[in-house]
Amino acid sequence: MTTDRLDRIEEILAQTTTLARENAVAISELRSTVNSLVQIVEVHQHNFEVSQRNFEVIMSEIRGLRTESQRILEHLFGREENRE
Repeated sequence: MTTDRLDRIEEILAQTTTLARENAVAISELRSTVNSLVQIVEVHQHNFEVSQRNFEVIMSEIRGLRTESQRILEHLFGREENRE
């Protein structure tokens, strides 16, 4: 009976060792995947920040164009009519 018990313990130990190795490989793969995802997020974050800055520049340009258009319209229609 002692031999059976030792055999079962050895089998469990062998399975545990195999599972530990498989887990180590899986953890390594997960780390690699996480690192890749972090890099992707960093690239997207950078792209978002660039897009945000570009959007702010474009909005500033639009505001400037709107102001200039308003001045032109006032000059052509508003102020001329008020002076006459």
